[in-house]
Amino acid sequence: MKTTILALMLLVVVQSYTRKVMCEVEEEAKWPAGSYCILRAGGSCPPGFSPYDGYIRSIKMFNETPKYLKPVNIGDSVIKHHVVGHKDSDLYLRGCCKFS
Repeated sequence: MKTTILALMLLVVVQSYTRKVMCEVEEEAKWPAGSYCILRAGGSCPPGFSPYDGYIRSIKMFNETPKYLKPVNIGDSVIKHHVVGHKDSDLYLRGCCKFS
């Protein structure tokens, strides 16, 4: 019986703490007034932001060696070879913007 009461008391404390932490996280997630554009990751934008996408394909380059082109994914944005061996590249920017 004492074990059950202690377990219930612990459960109440954990639930209360979890609610408090979740409220603090929600408050931290609010953006101050202003206009913002951020790189998108995971396919969706934070609340209040809208998706904006753009690209440049087949950018002609002097050379495609690592000195001139370093392929990378940053969130949902990409810099990559367009066709390996053709000295061209692609740039895809995927962002989220909020305008005040």
